[in-house]
Amino acid sequence: MAAGPTDEQQSFYRLAFVKNCFVLLVRAHGGLDTRTLNAAEEPHITGELVRLARALIESDEAEPWMEHLDVLDDPPQSLAGRYGKKRPRIDIEIVRTGRGLRPRFHIEAKRLYRSDSVNEYFGPSGLQMFIHGEYAGSWPSAGMLGYVQSDTCAVWLRRMVSGFAARRIEVCAREGAPDLLPAGWEDAGLDKVHTSHHDRSERDAGRLQIFHLLLEFT
Repeated sequence: MAAGPTDEQQSFYRLAFVKNCFVLLVRAHGGLDTRTLNAAEEPHITGELVRLARALIESDEAEPWMEHLDVLDDPPQSLAGRYGKKRPRIDIEIVRTGRGLRPRFHIEAKRLYRSDSVNEYFGPSGLQMFIHGEYAGSWPSAGMLGYVQSDTCAVWLRRMVSGFAARRIEVCAREGAPDLLPAGWEDAGLDKVHTSHHDRSERDAGRLQIFHLLLEFT
């Protein structure tokens, strides 16, 4: 019987999958008339982003890797003891289709437009949903999107870096791990993607890597 992929191979495949997810999202964002969404609510923006992402996947010019992705808008998540309308709903779920277990990448989105937006981004209804196992409980990585509706991405990135440093305990930042750092994907046009490392709040629940991307709507 052939041996399954090693841990190193699984990490490589996961990272490649996540990277493709962000390539798709950035391209979808590039097709939006962002100025018309400057005051839009998060579900409106997310719906448009998912619509454009699906259009890219289903277009005649879709690249081969896109054919294996599906993008879901606000899908309910399976969680022990939560049924029906009580199930948590992630903003975006990207699935790699195929036989067997299908890798999933869960993304939570928050608007960045007022003074307390950083609190919402890192708070109990934002990044901490991953920390506490509400989202992506079975996966080693997840994503956060910031919809920038005031100032610029550069201004908000500084606020996010400062906000993360002030909340390392609340977000269970991994001891010894740096704060938000570039993911190193400049070759794919993803120079704005940053990453952070966390311990999940439940004992033995494993570690978690969060990828962050700010998208401008000003």
